[in-house]
Amino acid sequence: MKLIDERIEMEDIPELSLIGPRERLVFFDIETTGLSSGRSEVYLIGCLGFEEGEGWRHRAWFSEGMEDEPLILGAFCDMLMEKRKRHAPHKPILVTYNGEGFDLPFISACLRSYCLPDIKDAVLSFDLYRELKSLKPVLGLPNMKLKSLERYLGIDREDRFSGGELIPIYHRYRSTGDQELLSKLLLHNGEDIVNLPQICRLLSYGELFSGKFSLLSASVEELLKDSFLDLRFELCDGLPRELIYEQGPYSISASGKEARLLNIVVRLHKGELKYFFADHKNYYYLPEEDRAIHKSVGQFVEKKARRQATRETCYQRESGIFLPEEDIIYAPVYYESYKGEQLYARFSEELLSDSQKLCEYGLSILSHAQVKINVQSRG
Repeated sequence: MKLIDERIEMEDIPELSLIGPRERLVFFDIETTGLSSGRSEVYLIGCLGFEEGEGWRHRAWFSEGMEDEPLILGAFCDMLMEKRKRHAPHKPILVTYNGEGFDLPFISACLRSYCLPDIKDAVLSFDLYRELKSLKPVLGLPNMKLKSLERYLGIDREDRFSGGELIPIYHRYRSTGDQELLSKLLLHNGEDIVNLPQICRLLSYGELFSGKFSLLSASVEELLKDSFLDLRFELCDGLPRELIYEQGPYSISASGKEARLLNIVVRLHKGELKYFFADHKNYYYLPEEDRAIHKSVGQFVEKKARRQATRETCYQRESGIFLPEEDIIYAPVYYESYKGEQLYARFSEELLSDSQKLCEYGLSILSHAQVKINVQSRG
């Protein structure tokens, strides 16, 4: 068994606090000779953890033969147990990328095969893949592979192999002892581990789409003949890259890095819209006036000037300035037509005084835009 133990210099990453105290975090990844724990073995276990007084330490246990597998498993478990004792009653938090789908079940199966205690009850798990996979449309990526996220964040890798491509390299190393092959194996796992904290920066997008922002200002701006609601919010954390989205009446931009500014601009609708009554059976439609009135009043209208209202004709028309919305934040709700998808609420300056409602409104727009957002790099 080979042990790699080295200190790593790493800049502060605020998003780590979204997972837990950094002293309890253990970034973790394994390399195996196949996908099935019953027919394959784990030959490399790597981890990265923060130690008080020492900083970040990268440790890896490498198996040089099948007889080493229980040794590296035991050494890894011992490290976790020591960490748990130091932070009792709190458990270490294993941070992985798809670890709950592969790494952790594989390790558990290997431990059982050697009659070693399982670690699953001694630790907590945080799977970055499960936390980030819903952001695929936001990031505009073809897939959510770890290397795709690294490229998105501008992280350069020296390693060019996949885990599957390393399996024959590992077997060649075992038969030859070639140190160059060993370097390739260690480099791949080492870069996976050391880059995982950088991937945590993407958690800030999840914070954005869960409404972790506060209102800075709300104003109405005039441009040519159009009016716009200009909303500016302060984000809790900066985003890794600038976000830009425009569709229909909405324009969204969020500053990257440390600016922490979210700007939502909404084009207001000027003109006439329709308010539809829910109980159309209790209304008459007046074709000449193009509006519906309740039967309690309509009974006094000549029969030839009225007809039974339908869902499509049971409305009253109103003119003014209206605010587009995706959910019913402000009521009553107006439409351009019965089958119109865009919701509107009557706009007034009074709306600008309720910051909580404006935050709900901003979150509603973000939530509906999430599947269509295109994140663009600004260098």
